[in-house]
Amino acid sequence: MEEKKKKKGGLLKILTGMVVGGAVGSILGLTLAPRKGKETRKAIKDKSMDFFLKKNREKRKNKEIGFVKRVVIKALKPKKKKYEVHQ
Repeated sequence: MEEKKKKKGGLLKILTGMVVGGAVGSILGLTLAPRKGKETRKAIKDKSMDFFLKKNREKRKNKEIGFVKRVVIKALKPKKKKYEVHQ
């Protein structure tokens, strides 16, 4: 049991180190880039806008596909018959 905890703790440390290292590396790369700060900020803004717009397009597309799927399923679903009571 203790061995499993050690493995989980070691894996957590590795993952934390990777995330922190990636963040520090990104920050250093951006700050030490050969471009001017204004150009770098514009590039970051443009890339982030492209990323978010792409995600929004994907969400809209998925919603449209979901809507079409619901309409098709509803159209293909057999209609419930109304039963009449005969006396």
